[in-house]
Amino acid sequence: MLRGVGFPSSPPPRPSAPPPSRATVVEELSRIDQSPAFGGSTRQIRLLRFLVEEVLEGRGGELRAPLVATRVFERPEGFDSSEDSIVRVEMSKLRRALHRHYASTGPASVRVVLPHGSYVPTFVVGAPAKAIPPSREQCVGDTEGPVLAVLPFAGQTVVSSAAIPAAGPGQPHAVWGGAPGARGRALAHGLTDRLGALFTRAPGVLLLSRPTTLDEAQAQGARYVLEGTVRIIPGALRIMAKLHDTARGLLVWGNAYDRVGADDRLFAVEDEIAREIALQLVGFPFGAVHRLEGRERGERPALAAYDVALRFPRWLATFDSDLGVELQRACERILEGDPDASLILAPFSVFHSLSGWTAGACPDSRRWAASLARRALAVDPASAGPHHALAFVLLDAGDGPGALAEAETGLDLGEDPSTSGLLLALAGRWERGTAILRDHMRTMTRYAPAWPPAWRHALCLDAYRRGDYAAALLEAKAITTPHLAWDPLDRAVCLARVGRLDEARAAGRELAALLPAISRDPGAVVARVTADEALRGDLLEGLRLSGFVCESPTHRG
Repeated sequence: MLRGVGFPSSPPPRPSAPPPSRATVVEELSRIDQSPAFGGSTRQIRLLRFLVEEVLEGRGGELRAPLVATRVFERPEGFDSSEDSIVRVEMSKLRRALHRHYASTGPASVRVVLPHGSYVPTFVVGAPAKAIPPSREQCVGDTEGPVLAVLPFAGQTVVSSAAIPAAGPGQPHAVWGGAPGARGRALAHGLTDRLGALFTRAPGVLLLSRPTTLDEAQAQGARYVLEGTVRIIPGALRIMAKLHDTARGLLVWGNAYDRVGADDRLFAVEDEIAREIALQLVGFPFGAVHRLEGRERGERPALAAYDVALRFPRWLATFDSDLGVELQRACERILEGDPDASLILAPFSVFHSLSGWTAGACPDSRRWAASLARRALAVDPASAGPHHALAFVLLDAGDGPGALAEAETGLDLGEDPSTSGLLLALAGRWERGTAILRDHMRTMTRYAPAWPPAWRHALCLDAYRRGDYAAALLEAKAITTPHLAWDPLDRAVCLARVGRLDEARAAGRELAALLPAISRDPGAVVARVTADEALRGDLLEGLRLSGFVCESPTHRG
């Protein structure tokens, strides 16, 4: 959740400043309607319009939760906010969207402000031309994420086509049309705008509004500054992007994006490359910015939601029980103060889902995972994390179609394809899921492993179901998370299939120590692994070869 994160805010209007006219407010409202910060949410726009229009009509004093619930969200009379949190959740999301909008746009003649604890919007005149970096005092313990800036990408003059390899057979260069210099500048401008829109929607980060130089961005408080160039020639283009860490004076990330035969689809390429850059830099929680912040903040107390969220990748890499206890306590503390802290809800749900596969699992892990996932989805349905969290819950409950639908939605939102790939595979879309997972692994390897090693579980099971047990065993050995039952489970069944029975039985004993239920009812445990019924049978056979014998109805089924 982005409440209190210290987005650039406007000073209060001077006492002598006249209130904005109705026409000015309506014009600003129309401008907000088109803002990418709202992600096309008609519900958020409808709520904002209702609140603003009530104030303009002189009825602001009547704005209360029951009125908003019945007039905007079609709840019946007698609405009780203690039983239905929709108004509180949607108001919180609306405040975040307004913050993102004004953090990413230029000056406005009037700004619509929605004070915390109030349903009555106010209209602030004389908005500043430049964003003011948030102070620590302004960051009210909710996010305190890093401040970023995107500088205008530079469109460079066309160069000779000799600078790139000739197109291969069947790949003729597109016919060149228009002024090449203008096309390069247009692509650079469009890419800058698209990146700004994507960055404003990225969880946990703040984006400055349109600085034009590295010095200007640093002066305004940006810790990380992205700059880039576009070179375009007939038949090909190259985009270079670089990320500066202004605090240390270091270039901390860089990448080149080449496309051949893209002349007739520049808009599609612009969107495609912008999404790649956004994923690699601010995709949560494995993007480069979050990894850099995690290394720096990892040893200090995790007081804010963002600091706590940065601990999850480390836990996913080790499943260390001490770190798990630390995470649970920190998340409970954050959620006690803010039940709708969106940065925490989805990761904490996944934490409970996967904790169910560790020795320290509490009996209520699966129930807590489901409750947190559904709350996360209510708070922030436009982010991939809540959909992934719910997919884990549904997969664990044996609902393959439901898990598949949520995994597909998470993939469409484009924030964490590795987790989408894992879930798609386990839900039964093996070819598509593992292809996505491998592609993301290749994309991110250049900078650092940006996926949990346990995600290789899907690659192992895919090879296992195809009967390639040697390849499956290689993937199982690469998982390297012995505190998670997926690791010894995969090793046990793969070793058994290649005839290494003593090692398989040893892995089986590891598995039973982590997950005693596997000895009582292997079928019930395997049913939580995958929605693929044929694979479930193959896994049960592998477990039988490893020494697990169970005559329970679940096993016989």
